[in-house]
Amino acid sequence: MQFIDRENEQERLHRALDSDKPEFVVLYGRRRLGKSTLIRRVLKKNDVYYEASRKEKGIQIDMLAHTIANVYPGFDGPVYSDWRDIILAFNHWCEPNATLVLDEFPFMVQKDPALPSTLQNILDRRIIGGEGLRCNIIICGSSQRMMHSLLLGSEPLYGRAEEEFALRPIRLPHWLEATGMEAKSLIEEYSIWGGVPQYWNYRGQYNSLDAALHELVFNEQGKMYNEPDNLFMDEIADVASYSSIMASIGYGNHRYSEIASAIRKSMTELNKPLGNLIKMNYIRKEVPFGENEKKSKKTLYQIDDPYLAFYYSIVEPVKPMLAMGMDNIVRKRFEEKFPMHVSKIWEQLCQLAVSGNEIFDHVWNMAGRWWGKVPVYEEGRKTPVGSEDLEFDVVAQDYEDKNTILVGECKWAAADYAGRLLEKLKAKTAKAPFAQGKNIVYVLFLRENPKSQADCDIMLPDDVIKALPR
Repeated sequence: MQFIDRENEQERLHRALDSDKPEFVVLYGRRRLGKSTLIRRVLKKNDVYYEASRKEKGIQIDMLAHTIANVYPGFDGPVYSDWRDIILAFNHWCEPNATLVLDEFPFMVQKDPALPSTLQNILDRRIIGGEGLRCNIIICGSSQRMMHSLLLGSEPLYGRAEEEFALRPIRLPHWLEATGMEAKSLIEEYSIWGGVPQYWNYRGQYNSLDAALHELVFNEQGKMYNEPDNLFMDEIADVASYSSIMASIGYGNHRYSEIASAIRKSMTELNKPLGNLIKMNYIRKEVPFGENEKKSKKTLYQIDDPYLAFYYSIVEPVKPMLAMGMDNIVRKRFEEKFPMHVSKIWEQLCQLAVSGNEIFDHVWNMAGRWWGKVPVYEEGRKTPVGSEDLEFDVVAQDYEDKNTILVGECKWAAADYAGRLLEKLKAKTAKAPFAQGKNIVYVLFLRENPKSQADCDIMLPDDVIKALPR
């Protein structure tokens, strides 16, 4: 698959590396996002790219020396005793404004915790006399927690980077252009592979989604069978706590107390690993539309990555069957659960398409779900006789007019009558506390063209993808 997106990142890297002074650049993000490919695209022939491993410090220094010698012959002649010696030697040998890339920098720090301080000392040569720094240095890593922590206020590298950015998954509109797929099929596949380039590269090796899933995911030898643990191993040695939290949410436990109970941990013990998963964008907190995230008592925790959500809701529960070769049970679960999984991703995409966007003659604030209980009344009675649960897929407030809100229903199912869907949505909205006295813009987000039209706005997969941020 061709290299897609990342125009902004490439521009920033080119600007930094083409500067007339040495620059320090920090780039990080989860594995498989194409960090190394991105960096290689902006390097010149006199630059050096080194990818670290989990080997001991001395071996790593020797490997770096041999890597540099491929560009600057003879560099591996001397023996370098530490990181300071070899980096300063490169600074002496290299062409002016050459770049040294230290990829998987966290592996190097694991074997030499003093390395960040050493690098700080080297970077500070940019402002001293004598033979100062004349090369650019890029550090890169898949351990989001460690890379982020290296740049905090109390750490040696704080404030040293001219460019610092975290690489994120590639957004859906770019995949539409890259794959040429029909919008509906693309959303279904995106609900599995997400925006991770390497996952799509794996997928491209197979003629069908069914074949790709069978070989990559529903197979103990598949490249993506143990992908979650591989991701978590970049962040922590013992992945059990992370994996257990994700599995608990995948099984349907979304409240803090439910997750703690499911993994047999106290709510206090849950704080740190759950917080780390949120920081790494693997989990997100969700509160009903209109409520304050810090104050709401209705907070839910959702898996915020398509592949991980797919894995923990569909793959993880059938692992024992996979080990026993019971493909028929695995396939049956996939057929039963996949439509619901896609519908959740569709719902998120619809919310994102509305958020901050100018559509339906309005500019909307951030969209979200709303759920809660509302009172039920009997005719002629002023006091409620009970309550019922209501849920709305997409709710957003007009950016300027607080009396105007958008209320939307998302359907990832066969074609239905739009008028019937609209009437149900209006009936629910009449009971919703957030809608009382408001001007309502009704929207149906549908997988298929409806069997009839209705007096409301309708968005289909092509419309939603077009409205998404790039």
